[in-house]
Amino acid sequence: MSRREKGGLILRPVVVAPLILLLLSAPVGIASAQLPARVETPYSLMDAESRTFLEGGIETPLRGNGPLTGYGYLFYTRPHFLDEDLYLRLVIPPGYFISELIRDHWPSQNSAVGVGISGGFFAESQTEFQNGRYEKDASFNGDSAGGTLAYYLRGLKIGGLLPAEGQIRANPKYVWYDRTGDTSRRFRLPENTAIYDMRAGIRLGGVPPEIFPNAALELSVWHALSYRDTAGRYGLPERPQEAEHLTQRTWTRLGGIFTFWGTQASAFLNAGIAEDTDALSTFRMGGGLRLRAEFPLLLHGYYVDEIFARRFWLVNLAYRFPIWPGQDRVHLQLLADYARVDYVRGHSLPRTGLAGVGANLSVALTKRIVLVVGYGYGIDAPRGHSFGGQALDAQFEFKW
Repeated sequence: MSRREKGGLILRPVVVAPLILLLLSAPVGIASAQLPARVETPYSLMDAESRTFLEGGIETPLRGNGPLTGYGYLFYTRPHFLDEDLYLRLVIPPGYFISELIRDHWPSQNSAVGVGISGGFFAESQTEFQNGRYEKDASFNGDSAGGTLAYYLRGLKIGGLLPAEGQIRANPKYVWYDRTGDTSRRFRLPENTAIYDMRAGIRLGGVPPEIFPNAALELSVWHALSYRDTAGRYGLPERPQEAEHLTQRTWTRLGGIFTFWGTQASAFLNAGIAEDTDALSTFRMGGGLRLRAEFPLLLHGYYVDEIFARRFWLVNLAYRFPIWPGQDRVHLQLLADYARVDYVRGHSLPRTGLAGVGANLSVALTKRIVLVVGYGYGIDAPRGHSFGGQALDAQFEFKW
């Protein structure tokens, strides 16, 4: 096969997949007229695996006025891209993209430097919730354009299996805010502004960007700060909010995924603190769509991103097994979540302890295609004059 033919095969999924995602996402946006879920890079660890993954998900509440939330993206990684020491990473949701080209073994043998560009429509959109209600008149779009500069430092693999890596990432960007069709005319938008994000951390291991990885183990600690050049007041006149200039967050994740006797169990502990923060920059929790972010804060049965957490700890447990013996295509997964939360001012829920349970039915249509349908019950989610949130979700994965 010629070099030109190989290049065509490599680039074809990059061109075709976003078009498929646009077609898939159009019915969601039209039916719900809501904001699409924000997508972040699902995996920033450098490894030797080439990926062309098409990921998609949708979640809808069965109780309450929460929005129908959907996401989809192409995740594309190529080690040795065009050169032995170049690594390419792309995340392409409908309407925007995130890219990074990494030069490995520079400036030293165990380090690497990455540069990238990102931006597009909806990348900084904000969905507002108050006391278990979706506030569509106070939700708004955010578009952005920016770049990435990253430094990676790799250590020895622990036990020959678990990679150790340090990262420093800088993401300057410019954000434009705009109303949706439902945003109130009385709502004052945040000022368009430059935002300078930086994140540093150390990670041992990592969780692969798949719906059901065969195995994983991670211990990581991170600190992020963000400087908003133009801050100030925004929101409705009767419920004003304040965007801060400088915000900071620190968080950690510990856990793993273990496969044994044809079944799989996972347990993760996430904890974080954001003393200097605001509603635009704090931790957001809720929902069951795991692959929207590298560090998902899942609470099944709650609206996606319903919870604005200033301080929290969160435990996610899961157990997955074949529905009947002698086959490996159809599985049932049982889920349990519990969090303790200190809320951002103005976004409190009645209870500080939040529990959720759920179940996923997964079908491996082929070795490359997995479809998951799930149900979640949010035990402490306020809905009307009582408690108990319910949600259905579906997730799709195609490993090209």
